[in-house]
This record gives sequence, C-alpha cells and structure tokens, in this order.
Amino acid sequence: MSNLATRVLTAAVAVPILVAAALCPRPEGVWTLVFLFTLAGLDEFFRMTLPDASRREHFFAVGSGGVFAATLFWCPDQEASLLLLTAMVMVALAARLLSGRELREAAGRAGITLLGILYVGLLFTPLALLRRLPSGVAWVALALGMTFMNDTAAYFAGRFFGRHKLHPRISPGKTIEGAVGGTLGSVAAAAIVKLWLLPEFTWTDCVLLGVPAGLLGQVGDLCESMIKRGAGVKDSGRVLPGHGGVLDRIDGLLFVIPYVYVYARWAGK
Repeated sequence: MSNLATRVLTAAVAVPILVAAALCPRPEGVWTLVFLFTLAGLDEFFRMTLPDASRREHFFAVGSGGVFAATLFWCPDQEASLLLLTAMVMVALAARLLSGRELREAAGRAGITLLGILYVGLLFTPLALLRRLPSGVAWVALALGMTFMNDTAAYFAGRFFGRHKLHPRISPGKTIEGAVGGTLGSVAAAAIVKLWLLPEFTWTDCVLLGVPAGLLGQVGDLCESMIKRGAGVKDSGRVLPGHGGVLDRIDGLLFVIPYVYVYARWAGK
C-alpha cells in the first residue's frame, strides 16, 4: 500500500473519532481522548529519548506527565499546576540520587524527563481546555482543521511544486513551496470554520490564526523530526499505519494548540 493510501486510510479512521469527541456534550469527552493520546505520546517520547531507562524510570516519567496533564485540566487554579511543576522539577532531580547511573548523565536525564512532561503533557492539554470555552466545538474544530489542512496542503504542494528544501538536515523531504502551501491550507481551514461555525469571526481573524498556525505546525513537525534524528529512529512508534506513532501525527498540533487557546482567550469569542 502506498504512503498516500495509508495516510488516507488512517485519516478515515481517526477523523470520525476526533469529530465525535469534539461534539461530545461535555468537555470530559475531549479530555479523555486527549489524555489517552498524551499518555501514548509520553510513552513514545521516553522510549526514543531514554531507551535504556528501567521500567521504574520509564513509568515515573510517563506517569508524571500524565499527572501534570490531568492537573492542568481538572484544577483550573493556576497555582496548583505551578506547584505541581515545581515539585516535579525537584523530584526529577532528586530521583537521580537513587538511580545509580553515572553522575555525568544525571542532569541530562533529568532534563529529558522534564522536557517530555512539558512537550507532551503541557502542549497537548489545551485542546481539551478549548472545549470548555463558550464556542468550544468550533475552537476544537479550528485547531484540528488548521493543523490537518496544513499537513495535507503541504504534502501536495511539496509533491507537485517543491523545488527548494526547507531544512534538509532535519527533514530532507520538506520544501519551502510545501510550507507555503501548508500555510495557505491553514488559512483556508480557518475560513471554512468561520463560515460554518464562527460567523462572528472576521477575515482578519482567519489570517491572524491561519498564518501563525501554519508556520507553527511546520515548526512542530520539524522539532519532532529533530528529536527522532537525535534518537536514531525513523518513526516515534507504530500505532498509526502510514503515520508511525502518535507523536508523528500530533507533532504539529502540539505547537498549534497553545497558540489557538491563547488567541481564543484573548479574542473572547
């Protein structure tokens, strides 16, 4: 089966699940899906970056990220999240005292643990927080739509018009033409959501959301590729046919979602 065919097949399965979660009468439905993806993403991240971790170390890292993500959603009090993150910094460092590994690895492994908690646990959770907003369904659809349209448009624009490499050292297949096409795709997705779900949006809103989201999505994709290359792996996992792992599918979302959430809170729509 070709790469394009497997992408289409995976999307045919994943999109209805995401739509069902977005349309769930309560935000908890979105959070459940987000939380499961978060745990899977954390598992993949630490398997890539700490492949020699013991089961206890791996469980601690994944569990800490899950606890942090759950706290962000269930405890609106920002002080609770800040205190938990503070405790995780101390615990991640203190755990090195008991690891028995070479001391020169201590700071690096503690740093990787904290990076994974923030990279997956912090950046993905705002998707569930979007569902709590007055127009939550529309905002969730907007974040997902802009990211997926970015990915799809970039793929086809790069395939048919790509001539100039975007970042060959990290991702040889990506082109500047693909990046431009992906950004235009994000703007188009924002326009569709405006016409369908957010009539109070202006065309300026579509541009202010679509252009940064298009760029951020591609930066997120490149950052995950950088992590994979550093770890010496092709895919973050094998959960999704045609897409590799969970992180391979949500890497762009991880950078887009926080921006959309901040914009939604700032715009008050």
